[in-house]
Amino acid sequence: MFSTDTPLGRWNARPWSAAVALALVILTAPAVFAQTTRQVPADAMIYDLKNPDPVRRKEAAASLGQNKIQRATPDLVAAIGDTDASVRRAIVIALQQMQDPRAVPGFVTLSSDAEKDIRDRAIEGMTTAYLPRESGLVVTLNKVGTFFNPWSDEWGEVVIEPDLHVEQSVTDALRQRLREDADGGLRGKAARSLGILRAKDAVSDLATALRGDKVNAVRFESARALRKIGDASVGPQLVELISYGDAKVRNEVVYTIGRLRYAAAVPQLTEQYTKEMAVTGHAIDRVFRELLIGALAFIGDPSSKDLFMHEKANTDAALALHAYEGLARIADPSTLSEISTDRLRTKDAKLLDAQAWALYRLGRKEFLTAVVDGLGDRRTNRESREYLLELTHDQVPDLFPFTAHKDSNVREGLAEILGLVGDDRAVPALQELSRDKSGEVADLASQALHRIGARKSA
Repeated sequence: MFSTDTPLGRWNARPWSAAVALALVILTAPAVFAQTTRQVPADAMIYDLKNPDPVRRKEAAASLGQNKIQRATPDLVAAIGDTDASVRRAIVIALQQMQDPRAVPGFVTLSSDAEKDIRDRAIEGMTTAYLPRESGLVVTLNKVGTFFNPWSDEWGEVVIEPDLHVEQSVTDALRQRLREDADGGLRGKAARSLGILRAKDAVSDLATALRGDKVNAVRFESARALRKIGDASVGPQLVELISYGDAKVRNEVVYTIGRLRYAAAVPQLTEQYTKEMAVTGHAIDRVFRELLIGALAFIGDPSSKDLFMHEKANTDAALALHAYEGLARIADPSTLSEISTDRLRTKDAKLLDAQAWALYRLGRKEFLTAVVDGLGDRRTNRESREYLLELTHDQVPDLFPFTAHKDSNVREGLAEILGLVGDDRAVPALQELSRDKSGEVADLASQALHRIGARKSA
């Protein structure tokens, strides 16, 4: 969904991973987690968690974690009130190593510890409890993988599945860190976690941080979290920051406005774009220009039609691309003839893809073939994926015949898209794809069936 050729570093051009099979099932049975990696004298170590000697308590906690003695998780949680910081530190590390959902209450409590590094690990523990890992709880994601660091910006766009329940105590603890933690880095981590966990009840806190936090990194993470949560009620606060002084915050704000489709921002975005286009020489900010017209294109307000008709001829291919995308979303019949003519003399793959999508949106269904084919092209994979995710309920069945496409990359893309769209009419096609022997088609189809089933149950 997100551009790889912008400095925001969005989605990879090929958003599925080789380990997608690990993200197929949510395991909830406690017995699944009651396992150890090897035989150790667990009872002695558990007993030592109450030893009068803090060194013995620390060593016991460390050993339990290193050996992943998951039956000791409740005992470690019970010991988190230890008066010795070194013991609490060993406990939080052990709880992270356990990869056991029963550790969550311990992370919640330790998130308000007096020691910064303990609070840091507790925030990580609360968040990664809901994310894929090498063993233990597995959840499905909009971007999947085996094990990753959600604090690396490579994974900055990760969110949990909409149907996954997050304990209220977790979001409450993260909101408290965002509001009260003295360390800006931890406030930023809390904001990122709230976005990953889709914490709708944190919108007010994130909006406050966006407008008033003294650390720009916190403002940036708050804007991104608000985009992931998807509540457009924060639009007015975002508009206030369209011309904010810090480029990273400003760019994320503009991107978020577009993704939230906050139409009331169109006049301000247009005014700012016009100003930026008047800038010349070394002062040109091409990134900001692209984000501004990209936001306008995603909103697709009819009032932007004249701007898009003008900018589709821009020599900057990125700006022209967004202009065609905006015209596609507006879908004004009066533009069909000109877009058709433009397509006859266009050679750029991305522009051809956007033009095909616009023509499909304007009723020329035969152009859907070109958009679907774009899933198999590294140059257009991201754009085609984004366009197809916007199909309306009536248009989704148009994709079903393409699930027999000869290109396995296309079949992989369609399997993921149909799962994200969540239309149960796609089940027969996905069941067929789940028997596909090529690449990751079967894994992605199985994941899609899980998503549809979870949505239907909800």
